[in-house]
Amino acid sequence: MSDRPGTPQHPEVHPEPNFDPVHRFSAWLERMDRAPATVDAYHADVADLVRAYAPRPVEELSAHDLREYLAARVAHDQWAPPTVRRHLQSIKTFYRYLIAEESLRAPGPAESLDEPVPEPRAPHVIPLAQLDMLFDWLVRRARDDGAARMDLALYGLCFHGALLVSEAVNLTKDAVRGGARVMHLDVVGRRGETSQVTLEGEPAAWMAKWLAERPAPRRARDRPFVFIHPSTRLHTSRQRAWDRLKRIARAAGLPAETSESIGPHSLRHSHAAHLAARVTAVAEVRDALRQRSPRYAAVYFRGEESGASEASQATRSPERRAT
Repeated sequence: MSDRPGTPQHPEVHPEPNFDPVHRFSAWLERMDRAPATVDAYHADVADLVRAYAPRPVEELSAHDLREYLAARVAHDQWAPPTVRRHLQSIKTFYRYLIAEESLRAPGPAESLDEPVPEPRAPHVIPLAQLDMLFDWLVRRARDDGAARMDLALYGLCFHGALLVSEAVNLTKDAVRGGARVMHLDVVGRRGETSQVTLEGEPAAWMAKWLAERPAPRRARDRPFVFIHPSTRLHTSRQRAWDRLKRIARAAGLPAETSESIGPHSLRHSHAAHLAARVTAVAEVRDALRQRSPRYAAVYFRGEESGASEASQATRSPERRAT
């Protein structure tokens, strides 16, 4: 972080911070009947801001100062998006308090702040030849192994349907319509939003076969879910999906660097990257991933950085069957 005067540094560097506005802010939050946990979190967040810029008064900070502070904390402390959003809300609420109760001139420096979102990282893309090895191994195992038939349906969703692993393992029976040729899914995302996904060909057949033999779950609360393990008869977890895929990759003969880093999200990323190698519109990849913003879909069009160049070469290989 910068050592220039007036820019945010590590909180422990600054002497004599004035925490009086922070205490008055916390007392105001209590009068507003905010939950004790919220008061404590907002107090700590704003105290960090005061400490970072001391001895400068927080009333004199600009929007540029606040943006620089948030960006520096994101980079230095590697904040996750929920942490960024909480600090942003804390700071905005604090400055609204100063305007309403302590005569700070409106609109204040925080009102125009947006969440400092980092650039998406280059995704892990699995070459098509290795994906063939993975699914071919599962197809062979699925002839005699019920667990492999479940895995084939599950990982088929993650790749061909570009589902997040949480969306796949939490898929319910009443959200599935269709049969072995075409299957329609109502997928519930992480934020509770519902979207439609269509499977055709092999992935639909894998799902239909698994649904036909899905065992009755041992626990009543597991009854709605599609993926019930045939041995334990329990709802398959996200952690099992991650761990099992690594073991499958090793058994299928994938290179060590792929087996060590593979996960269900790798299948989703690979679907998007190989799709980007065949299309020209970011919107098509965004729609396949069911994303609102084109920002993350665009990363798959960044050539070698995202693996799209490798995907393009593999897609044009005559040895690859259509997916």
